[in-house]
Amino acid sequence: MINTGRKEHWRELIGLLADSGIRIKLPWGAPHEEERAKRLAEGFAYVEVLPKMSLEGVARVLAGAKFVVSVDTGLSHLTAALDRPNITVYGPTDPGLIGGYGKNQMVCRAPGNELSQLTANAVKRFIEENAAMI
Repeated sequence: MINTGRKEHWRELIGLLADSGIRIKLPWGAPHEEERAKRLAEGFAYVEVLPKMSLEGVARVLAGAKFVVSVDTGLSHLTAALDRPNITVYGPTDPGLIGGYGKNQMVCRAPGNELSQLTANAVKRFIEENAAMI
């Protein structure tokens, strides 16, 4: 699952993961999030935009996920609470103060704490480097 952040970076990351065999699921809650998820998924057969779900439904999907990639949102904390492997991308937010607690919680920190400076290639490398934990 991938959640929020700059659309063009997520689309690039999704493209970089094409040969990985990973199936990507995109959750959403509000209509504008659904539209964003559809734009992210466009043209990628291995990306599924999930239907509108209750929090319990999203939790069920997260519980079955091999791993989750997200920014620091409620879904990243829910993933941590479910003890699912979670790569949380951080910009200026200090993960030591509000990061997820639980098993297999990994922090991918943006250079200079600027989320706009974190490239899709860097996130892909982080995923590959931490694959043993996933």
